[in-house]
Amino acid sequence: MFAKIKDGAIEATGTLKQLFPNTSFPGGIADSDFKTANGLQDIVNAEQKDRKYYYVTQGDVTLVGGVATQGFTNTKKAIEDVDAKDSDGNQLYVQVWDADFDNGEGEEPGKMVDTSEKLITRGLKHTMKAQIKSQANSALAGTDWMVIRKAERETAIPSATVTYRAAVITECARLETAIAGAADVDALAVVMGAQNWPETV
Repeated sequence: MFAKIKDGAIEATGTLKQLFPNTSFPGGIADSDFKTANGLQDIVNAEQKDRKYYYVTQGDVTLVGGVATQGFTNTKKAIEDVDAKDSDGNQLYVQVWDADFDNGEGEEPGKMVDTSEKLITRGLKHTMKAQIKSQANSALAGTDWMVIRKAERETAIPSATVTYRAAVITECARLETAIAGAADVDALAVVMGAQNWPETV
């Protein structure tokens, strides 16, 4: 994508074909002389943060320090669980099917009704803890049979496996504690980027 600059302002943006529909470009590429003569700049992207932790929305193309820049808005995702609310700010509740409901005219047998359980919008901490637990369970799954064998037949678990399983459990606990203590999205990203799972035995 290109920006066509004229008198220090962006006149138009688009592909070469969009900006110059009646011009042919060998190999579909404009040379530097053509770009200079027509005020063309390649559009560069502003910062886009990790979409795992941020909602990233595209904005306008503007000149930043004389450079045509595609803007983006990076909005932090919520890290804590919150009560789910409707557009008017009213609490939402988990619903269940009530097959006995009747509107009195026999036209609406059964409907979804609210329970007393609040509907919760899960934050990143909940999601990341679940991910860590899943990773730990996957890491342990390959040697779970040894634990079962020991319980059923009293066959010793190899020491390397015992050490490995203990390390997995310790790392899982460490990460869960660190996730719970993360003050914001950026701190949470640091925690998730510093995982130190033991090597498989």
